[in-house]
Amino acid sequence: MRSRKALKNILANLILQITVALSGLILPRFFIIAYGSAMNGMIVSVTQFISYLALVEAGVSAASIVGLYKPLADNNIDEINRILSATKRFYYRSGIAYVLLLVFLVVLYPMLVQNQIQPGITRFMIIILATSNLVDYLFLGKYKVLLMANQKGYVMMLVQTLGTVLNTVITVWLIMEGCNVLLVKFVATVIYILRFILIWIYVRKHYRFLDFNAEPNYNAINQRWAALLHQITGVIVNNTSVVVMTVFMGAKALIEVSVYGVYNMIANAISLLVGSFNSGLQSGFGELLSKGDRKALDNAYSNYEYLTYMVVFWAYTCMAVLIMPFIQLYTKSFTDAVYVRDEIAFMFVLVGIAQNIRIPSITLICAAGHYKQTRWRAVLEVIIIISVSLLLVKPYGMLGVLIGSFCSFLYRGIDIVYYNTTRIVLGSWKRTLRRIIRNLAVLILLSFAGRPVMGLAVEGYVHWFICAVIVALAAMIVFVAVNAVLEREEFRILINRIKKSVGRHQAAKTEEK
Repeated sequence: MRSRKALKNILANLILQITVALSGLILPRFFIIAYGSAMNGMIVSVTQFISYLALVEAGVSAASIVGLYKPLADNNIDEINRILSATKRFYYRSGIAYVLLLVFLVVLYPMLVQNQIQPGITRFMIIILATSNLVDYLFLGKYKVLLMANQKGYVMMLVQTLGTVLNTVITVWLIMEGCNVLLVKFVATVIYILRFILIWIYVRKHYRFLDFNAEPNYNAINQRWAALLHQITGVIVNNTSVVVMTVFMGAKALIEVSVYGVYNMIANAISLLVGSFNSGLQSGFGELLSKGDRKALDNAYSNYEYLTYMVVFWAYTCMAVLIMPFIQLYTKSFTDAVYVRDEIAFMFVLVGIAQNIRIPSITLICAAGHYKQTRWRAVLEVIIIISVSLLLVKPYGMLGVLIGSFCSFLYRGIDIVYYNTTRIVLGSWKRTLRRIIRNLAVLILLSFAGRPVMGLAVEGYVHWFICAVIVALAAMIVFVAVNAVLEREEFRILINRIKKSVGRHQAAKTEEK
């Protein structure tokens, strides 16, 4: 059952991330052409500032998911309802705090960009973009927690995929019709709200026992403050670059943020692709940890890590080779800013690698609920990114803040891997280190081999796509071959695990029919 749910989550998330990535590639181009780089930069910047407001969630989601693992495994309906009741109440409080902070953002943010975008437009844009988070706190959050803890995240992902496709189509149509940018973003928010209705219908149908008015068990989510600290550090680390550029780069800030946003769009697409293999697995590992099955945990984790590192380094090999031809093609008609910058592309690749080597280890840390034990490590990550970014933003601009991100992610990636292999999956650090070094070496070799493609002036998206397919397939063959030869037994186990999961899934579908 666990394997079936994990497979569903992985496939659903893969579909979602591909959809989100394609949407993220399509929409910014239309926005920049229709409304200019400054407007696009403002939307990117406001989105990052709103992420800070989302900290009022106060770690409730992460703590609630961990708290639900055991009662869901034991089918303890009373305890499930008590935890969700507490979750609901915390989310309501978060919603109130969110609205109060939003008022301050509406007043203060336009002052930062007053010479670049009209204050009235900026204020309305903030309210529109912030509304979706408010819906989460007041209505959707408790349902998302339940589905994630019960390894049914695929339900949300499929609904989100539908919403993303609908939003992309309608947004492009509205832009082509010459609609105001505020109307375009307002419609996108309405589509997000409609997704809540579908999730609400599903949960009410499949979880008839739910009682959100049960006596709340606040103790079950007592790790929320430790989880909040991790949430705070995560938001700061992931959004510092844009915030620092907005505040410290003066009149050209929004233009530079727009350039950053184009490169970050590609980086996010790669991260989303890589992250799709991670979806739903945290809950599965949480179940294994709650049962105390150390052997099953180590075997499952080893296979997961083995596959993840192949995917991570393969993805960033493709990015290293293909990003500049794509940027040249994508920004060919943009005339209000310089988008083609080799050094920025190089830094985004380095940042992505440093950020994503942590994926297997952070999954186990979150599954184990080790928020309190690792909180000060996360604080140090924040100190590094803020101090380095502030030190280098004036002399080096965007490059400086990217160096800050790289230093921060590199430290934290190494630290998280070390913690996991010495505290949770004991004694596995040598195995993990070998896998990182092996796949990194393959990435470097393939990147040098693909240098002729990096300087290629592609004639159109079809030409680039053909090159991308060739590069991706060639790189995949090399990564699979190297890892299969050097860890034959692990590769055999991985193939057998995939076959069994697919077989069980097909058998279950046959029974349902």
